Amino acid sequence: MSTFEKGDRVTVVAADPEYAATIGESGVVLDDGSLSGGLIAVKGIYSRGKELLLGYPAYTADQLRKV
Repeated sequence: MSTFEKGDRVTVVAADPEYAATIGESGVVLDDGSLSGGLIAVKGIYSRGKELLLGYPAYTADQLRKV
């Protein structure tokens, strides 16, 4: 289980190539990863419209840092 909880403010410090453009962005943890195989969904990285179309980006615990 990760050390992140729903509502924690985080910054992306590393990402898979698909989300490389999000490094340095900050958001709020939406899902702690317990239900999604360890991937932590982060809200607020993209605009609301883009999140509606693409969904929320997800990262592993080592790719995030608490703010």
